[in-house]
Amino acid sequence: MKFGLFFLNLLGQDESSEQILERMLDTAQYADQSHFDQFAVYENHFSTNGVVGAPITVAGYLLGLTERIKVASLNQVITTHHPVRVAEEACLLDQMSEGRFILGFSDSEKTQDMTFFNRPTDSQQQIFEVCHEIIDEALKTGFCQTDNDFYSFPRISINPHPYTQGGPEQFVLATSESIVAWAAKRALPLIYKWDDSNERRQALAIRYRKTADEHGVDIENVRHRLTLIANKQDTEEAARNEVREYLSAYIREMHPDIDFETKMNQLLDENAIGVYQQAIDKGNMAMELCDASDVLWSFESMKDLDRRRAAMNLVNERIKSHHL
Repeated sequence: MKFGLFFLNLLGQDESSEQILERMLDTAQYADQSHFDQFAVYENHFSTNGVVGAPITVAGYLLGLTERIKVASLNQVITTHHPVRVAEEACLLDQMSEGRFILGFSDSEKTQDMTFFNRPTDSQQQIFEVCHEIIDEALKTGFCQTDNDFYSFPRISINPHPYTQGGPEQFVLATSESIVAWAAKRALPLIYKWDDSNERRQALAIRYRKTADEHGVDIENVRHRLTLIANKQDTEEAARNEVREYLSAYIREMHPDIDFETKMNQLLDENAIGVYQQAIDKGNMAMELCDASDVLWSFESMKDLDRRRAAMNLVNERIKSHHL
């Protein structure tokens, strides 16, 4: 089991983007001195629910800021970016970091993003698959070419070629059953969403295994990741209250069709929130239900950096004892 961090970079009331980003940088540097294995950065556009629109750019900065930890784009949205540019940037970071960059990617979860970036929403799955095919070829070989309804160009060299043999590691965000089935056919690892329910994540895990079995795909060595909001306090009530304040705007934007209190309580119940052992137990249960091998925590709801570091230290000691 490996442990890491992820950054949503949600912008709360009476906060500035500079403050949010400074906290991320402080946390990243602190984690680099610990036993955490990796961290990932979330992509978001046109709202305060995430101030990073270019996670690969931020990953490049974090790779330069740190010495040993791996850095990933959590959900580089490949349907709204040109696939050759994504491949070029991924190979560049793979070279400059000597293999510490991980390409986490996703389909677009927001229809308005597809519309804004002038991508046809009625062909979203096809665009996603074509984009990944181009990116995957480029990362594995250093070259790519294609001729389809969306892109057409002759064989080109992606410079620099990747540092890692076979290209940098990849994972895909488990946004839908169709994406999960697509990933299973390719034995691509998933990263499960923290704002999905345990029931939803378990259903997606079952779909992944079933699809792989139907297509004869060996997934024995595939390592899925799970993202979880983490907040440790002296009392469960204090932890829930702090996370409630942190997530309220996000839930109202991203889950408008679900009763607010129902969704909020589900997230508070199923993420790693509460006193220490309670938070750990909830995290372990979520991991078991979705077959995740690794977990990425977000401590961002803990705005006090001293308390955040103290919670990270507890997890770090758990990682240390696990590896020993």
